Amino acid sequence: MNVRNVIERIRDSQFLVPAVGIVLSVGLVAVAHNLDRSSFIPAFLIGSGTDSARTLLATVAGSIITVAALVFSFTAVTVQMAATQYSPRIVQEVLRDRFQQWTIALVMGTFTFSLVSLATVDAPGRDSNSPNWTVTLAVVLGVASATSIVGFIDHVTRRVRIDDTIRRISLRVGDGFRAERADSPESDEAWQVPASPATCLRSTDTGFVQEVDVLELLEHLPPGAVARLDIWTGDFVGEGARLVTVWSDEPVPKEVRAAIAIGETRTVDQDPGLGIRQLADVALRALSPGINDPATAADVVRHLMVGLRAAHLSGSRVRSFTADNGARLLTPEARTTAEYVADSLGQIRAAARDQPIVLRAMVDAIDALTDELIEAGRDCSALQREGAAATQRLEELGHA
Repeated sequence: MNVRNVIERIRDSQFLVPAVGIVLSVGLVAVAHNLDRSSFIPAFLIGSGTDSARTLLATVAGSIITVAALVFSFTAVTVQMAATQYSPRIVQEVLRDRFQQWTIALVMGTFTFSLVSLATVDAPGRDSNSPNWTVTLAVVLGVASATSIVGFIDHVTRRVRIDDTIRRISLRVGDGFRAERADSPESDEAWQVPASPATCLRSTDTGFVQEVDVLELLEHLPPGAVARLDIWTGDFVGEGARLVTVWSDEPVPKEVRAAIAIGETRTVDQDPGLGIRQLADVALRALSPGINDPATAADVVRHLMVGLRAAHLSGSRVRSFTADNGARLLTPEARTTAEYVADSLGQIRAAARDQPIVLRAMVDAIDALTDELIEAGRDCSALQREGAAATQRLEELGHA
């Protein structure tokens, strides 16, 4: 399993962070018991005997595990809403909510601290008037858990709003496009299939291409070799699928294959096209007969321009790289800005052919963006085609 896959598993996990909280709470019990045995008893500690300590710890443990069900319910409802109302691809955004994970960790840690302390507070050899640190920490953790639950409810109610969701995705898409360009010498020279023997590197895993490290791949190519990348970030590949074809008279090192990370999920950070797809899915779902919410689709169109602007300003997709040793890497499968425009605005326009509010939002947003791109000297012909098609449809509907 590659490092990228491990990182993505950790980010999606709803178990790891709460598990860390539980482990830390057990260690905190040991620290509290050691402090209780010491003579360091500050005045701010809550004085308590063994019986009252047991009563308080039992109360905290019982109440916390009860309200923990509220957190779990909100999490389940949020996931269900994201999958049914927005798009199944947005579930990943919900699962990666760090505030949600740390709230669960704090709640479960508080329950574990109270439960373990309850089982050990009257262990043989303990002073009956000593559990001051344990009781005080239980009260502090209980109050912190209650506060975090209130904050979590506020956080979830804000996070599930569609405006917040599409804004968050659009910003991540823009960041992804700005970081996508590889810092490597480019080459526009024409190429032909070399006479050298061809070596085909195939996938040993099944999943999505999460990352293609162009610099690492170039670094390990033999001098003068020509390599063609037969996939691109976001593609789904099965075991045995062709990844890279290398023409070289020398053996191809295994590090070339290691430069391609394959995992179970796609990520917007390395694959901004996923964010484009998520936003388009939300708009298409909003335009479906069952929901019929053209205002939301219009908002999505406006937010899509953030990612499409970054895609255009970052330059055209690089199709060829050249290393210092003369090795070349060809990436014919790299996505172009025109493809991103067609896969998003094109589909939304087709679904919104009878929705003037969406078409008008598209025309206005495209006009504003193309003006900027033309001034910057960028090719925006794909955007202009979509704008012209949307304008034509508005004229047919009598809303020009």
